[in-house]
Amino acid sequence: MKKILSALLAALMASSALLMSACSNSGQDEKETTPQATSNPTADAQEEVNEEELTDLELRQLIPDDLPEEKYGGEEFRVVTNDGDQYEEEIWVEESNGEACNDAVYNRNIRIEDRFDVKIFCERNSSPASLPKTLSQAGTMDYHIVGLYDYQSYTPINAQALLNWYDTPHVNTEKPWHNKLANDDATVNHILYTICSDLATTSMTYTHAIFTNLDLAANYGYSASDLYGVVNEGKWTIDYVSEIIKDMYVDVNGDGKKDINNDQFGFGYQVTNPADVWFNAFGGHYTGRDENGNVIVTFMSDQTVSELEKLLQFHYENPGFAKLTTQYDEQKWFLDQKLVFAPMRFYAAFATLRDMDASYTMLPYPKWNEEQQEYYTNADDKFTVFALPTPSYNAIDFIGVIYEALCAESYKTVYPVYYDVALKGKYSTDAETADMVELIMAGRLFDFSFQFGESVFQRIPYMFRDCINDNNANIASKYKSIQKAMNKGMEKNFNKVYHLDG
Repeated sequence: MKKILSALLAALMASSALLMSACSNSGQDEKETTPQATSNPTADAQEEVNEEELTDLELRQLIPDDLPEEKYGGEEFRVVTNDGDQYEEEIWVEESNGEACNDAVYNRNIRIEDRFDVKIFCERNSSPASLPKTLSQAGTMDYHIVGLYDYQSYTPINAQALLNWYDTPHVNTEKPWHNKLANDDATVNHILYTICSDLATTSMTYTHAIFTNLDLAANYGYSASDLYGVVNEGKWTIDYVSEIIKDMYVDVNGDGKKDINNDQFGFGYQVTNPADVWFNAFGGHYTGRDENGNVIVTFMSDQTVSELEKLLQFHYENPGFAKLTTQYDEQKWFLDQKLVFAPMRFYAAFATLRDMDASYTMLPYPKWNEEQQEYYTNADDKFTVFALPTPSYNAIDFIGVIYEALCAESYKTVYPVYYDVALKGKYSTDAETADMVELIMAGRLFDFSFQFGESVFQRIPYMFRDCINDNNANIASKYKSIQKAMNKGMEKNFNKVYHLDG
């Protein structure tokens, strides 16, 4: 079991790094303890290291953060973030309590506080996205950085209340602890207003996948190896999934009525955030860039119409599908073994499913067809991004150093622990799961449109969700009805906040 856990840990770490080409795939066992940071080795010392003999965890320690060795006389580094344990715990925990993820954050902060002689402070707020405007108008620096939901980025950006992260000293977005996928897509005209990094563990834990109850799947003749084989052969498509779940309905109570509260289904979820993944999973991008780097909308096409039509059949005509009624119901239904397949966030493995008795694994979202080359997914739009209110300019050097240190230490010692805990959360005992998780992580898309989905883009990132909920196939008409307002908003907003020529 230990070797299996180590293999999946290595796969997850390799996927998260993105830029760290020297990752080892040796499959060595990792010690099941909280990783401890090592000092940054000198260049000469690094030359003497045989990287092929190192674990992925050890390789992470070799990457220097290139920060100056400053002392700040006990100055407080102040962060405000979303209300909720999972958000506060990205930044700060009160004490060491023996729980691995908690202690990884606690120890990270102690190391940074000792190294730079600072104190890290975090406060929750029910609406942090509105704070940068308040701070900017008042000219006060109550908080150095603000953590907010990705989908609420438009609020402080439209208020012109944020600084450009690319102008922040000591923050090197090419380092592997910064989320290049998210940051590149959120960059317009060399401006990045909200940044994502390994400090935001929710960018990993909120990644969507198809959770699979292996005990129930076995009842229909599907083993883990069978399913992995279909994925690896490129045959894990929406048509394939639709075909296998149609016979996975069981009238558990024998009353002759389809009852989502008592019966068992092949696939089910409440049509909110998981439905937002389908368009990306089928290889679509809501937005792109033209030859001048301007944002353009790339959502609507003939294939978009075909995709929605097939999804409506999947949701409303397939006897094996259950349309649940309350957000995150799929977590409870899956835990209670009422669903063979359920689209959920990795976060379910940390929370709801830790006490699950049945064996389960995770698979990628299905492709549109076999011709599609890759499997794709995205993160729930409530993952954390960080913003710099304009008054932070007055302490920008200090902020850059401490923020970068937090990101680097998170990459080296916090993310690996989150992966390790996830592994112990009842993942499949088949070592091939490592490949599935790597596949899922490598296919993450962080579409820029979600940052303005509730404003400029007139809910196009949620259009599949809305149409599925309404059983409405006329997406072309729906898109046409918002196109004028969207184009006007783009011209007005983007030219203004991203300093583009009209």
